[in-house]
Amino acid sequence: MDKKLKRALEQAYRVPAPMKKAAFLKQYRRRELGRWELVAVQAGYVRWWIWGASLALFGLILWMAYPQARGLGAWYASALTPFLALLVVLENGRSRTYQMEELELACRMARHSVLLARMVVLGLFHLALLAGLTLPLAVWGGSGVIRTGIYLLTPYLSTAALGMELTRRIRGRECLPACGGAAVLVSGLGVLIVNRRLIDGLPEHFSLWVAALVLSAAAAGAEIMLSIQERSELQWN
Repeated sequence: MDKKLKRALEQAYRVPAPMKKAAFLKQYRRRELGRWELVAVQAGYVRWWIWGASLALFGLILWMAYPQARGLGAWYASALTPFLALLVVLENGRSRTYQMEELELACRMARHSVLLARMVVLGLFHLALLAGLTLPLAVWGGSGVIRTGIYLLTPYLSTAALGMELTRRIRGRECLPACGGAAVLVSGLGVLIVNRRLIDGLPEHFSLWVAALVLSAAAAGAEIMLSIQERSELQWN
């Protein structure tokens, strides 16, 4: 196009400067949610059966770890805690399971903030349940509160780390059986440990449990960071 004609068109159709734009936008500016307000809002979006299944598992663990368990209550409980972690993985990966990630990325609220809020909601809820299990299991089994807490947290965090890794790598509904298989695998290892404990005296190797807990926590934290940084947010208009 001719440069003179192009400049003439630009001058003829020049957009006037907006009048009182800042004052207009200020009238309709939304109030930003605080961190804990966002957590409270996201708690309402967690599916009802996740809460119910968590409470059902809590009751099942207490029932199976009753004193008749010959002092092995904490071991039986640790074999069931992976299924608590499975509930968190399924809820956090719901958008990927139903292939709604792009819609979530385009929302006004940053996706990583929503993801962290959901993790905080379910994480605190499950932490309260595990804390409620630790004291009675420690009394029944005689292992002490710290040992019992580590026995419960280690398989929980291991399953969470495995589930988040599978959720990142497997798209769609195919990740559901994969995450379920990871929980069954960790639970099965717990059952094997219960059986071998009577022969090999595994409680004496407490340092191995501490190391496994540290590695599981580090792996779960790394998976959370990878999930947050994997995709950048789409610009919201």
